[in-house]
Amino acid sequence: MAAKTLVFVHAHPDDEALLTAGTMARAAAEGQRVVLVVATDGAAGLASSDMHEGGLAARRQAELEESCRALGVHRLV
Repeated sequence: MAAKTLVFVHAHPDDEALLTAGTMARAAAEGQRVVLVVATDGAAGLASSDMHEGGLAARRQAELEESCRALGVHRLV
């Protein structure tokens, strides 16, 4: 069977971990190409005021990139 591309679309960083991580990891492990599209940078997320002043979006981006590495995501948009 030829490999397929699966595209997952989420509104916020960390939604992949909460909602579709298992599906993405399994698809990647089975040789499918996994693409994750995230619509926002997460800057308006729920966090302490200290995080908003200290670069919440940058931190969430770094966490998202690490999540993608762990899950085997081929491309993050």
